[in-house]
Amino acid sequence: MIRLVAEDPAVSLDEGQARRIQFWLLEMVPARSCDVRRAPTVEITITGPYADELYPPLLERVEAIAGCRFGVITNGG
Repeated sequence: MIRLVAEDPAVSLDEGQARRIQFWLLEMVPARSCDVRRAPTVEITITGPYADELYPPLLERVEAIAGCRFGVITNGG
């Protein structure tokens, strides 16, 4: 499992941002699911048997879509 937590607690996402983030993560990470909590504090949870690593370019893409930086928490899901 991978959890991404927005470093800025005031940030929220609109529906379009959430959908784009889900698309990128589900296409690039071998994941079973991707849950995006849009309201402050934004949190993204990626689950699946191989969802234990997020490559820097993909994290940068997610951060660009969201307009904020994320802390990454992993614990072999």
